[in-house]
Amino acid sequence: MLKRDLLWLWTAIAAMVVVLVWLLLQLGRQGADWQIATARSRAAVLCQIMRAGGERIDGGGGDATARAVVDMALREDAGVEGGLWDRGRGVFAYAFPTYDGSGVKTDAPAAELPRLAALSEQALAAGAPVGEVRPGLREAVVYSACPVNANVAGWTLTRVATIADSALNHLILALGLLLGSLVLAGAGFALLLTRWGREAQRLSALLVASERMAALGGLAAGLAHEIRNPLGTIRMKVDNALAAPPERRQARAEAALHTTLLQVLRLETLVSSLLALTRSFHPQRAPVALADWLAQRIREHAEAAADLGVELKLDIQPGLDNESRDKALFDPAQMERVIDNLVLNALAHTTAGGHVEVGAARDAALLRLWVADDGSGVPPALRATLFDPLVTGRPGGTGLGLAVVREVVQAHGGRVALAAQPATGTRIELELPWP
Repeated sequence: MLKRDLLWLWTAIAAMVVVLVWLLLQLGRQGADWQIATARSRAAVLCQIMRAGGERIDGGGGDATARAVVDMALREDAGVEGGLWDRGRGVFAYAFPTYDGSGVKTDAPAAELPRLAALSEQALAAGAPVGEVRPGLREAVVYSACPVNANVAGWTLTRVATIADSALNHLILALGLLLGSLVLAGAGFALLLTRWGREAQRLSALLVASERMAALGGLAAGLAHEIRNPLGTIRMKVDNALAAPPERRQARAEAALHTTLLQVLRLETLVSSLLALTRSFHPQRAPVALADWLAQRIREHAEAAADLGVELKLDIQPGLDNESRDKALFDPAQMERVIDNLVLNALAHTTAGGHVEVGAARDAALLRLWVADDGSGVPPALRATLFDPLVTGRPGGTGLGLAVVREVVQAHGGRVALAAQPATGTRIELELPWP
């Protein structure tokens, strides 16, 4: 969730940076320097166009033809006016096709004529285009002239507004500072996030260590309780046997030995289960004919179920029977222990006349196994910690069987869970990857 939120935040910051860069580029194009450079570049192109029409001017077409040449050259360039110049006539064939005023403008700008004449004379003398920029408070004027033929020069005049240029520069500066601040803020945020990540890792490691110590403390307390009870029983029986009168000592000694043997067996079971729980499980997967394998597990517990008056049932989804070519893939020895633990646990909580069901079904890429009973169910207080070591609701239970079940299933890449509380009994479901 946090990574997704941070990704959205970084995406928003990146989008803002892109927008600001685009806006700065657009504003930069509105600046006087950019417009002047554009006007000078375009003037060179217009010169070539007027030069291409020089033959028509030399052909004696008159002022109308000359003006048409200039008009056609300037028609696509807004705000550009121009004309021709020769030494005898001065400025002629003036045109301003993009003039915004009413009517057609035919009179050349009188105030600019001396400068245009000087620039045109310079272009004819040099035989090459020349240009000049006159800066101003409100506008800059870009002049250009080029030779059209030996006696005639073409000229253009472009006005570039500069009255808002200082304000525009201030705006560009402000946006540039904003962009820089945004980039710095993003970099600072990234640095801060990196520090937070390291601190979170450190705190996570401390939390894991604390949880391990708490789990170890709980396990130690549970083991002490499980070991103390058999030892207390043994001690009580031995004390009774030693304190008995001579005529009854033999009988009490035999009873004490019998009880001691039972309690030692209980301790051995506890130790074996604990060792199994602490041992790393490395499944040796093999193809398993699921129907036969589960039927064998039912037969292994049939006698114990009959003694308790409990009916064992097998429920296998169609497609998983013996005729199916698809085989389940897991460690049969380890999973035998899992099913056995679950069936024994179900039998221990089911009264005479009850039912225990072992089932299997395939759900796409998952194999689902379950053991369900209609016994007493799991107390609400134990549901959250049912698979933790030494948690049991059965007298005499070690509380390690379900913990071993969880470890084996997880070693297979699966999961085990207590199903939603049914009306009666308990249902534990396993999910294993299907090959």
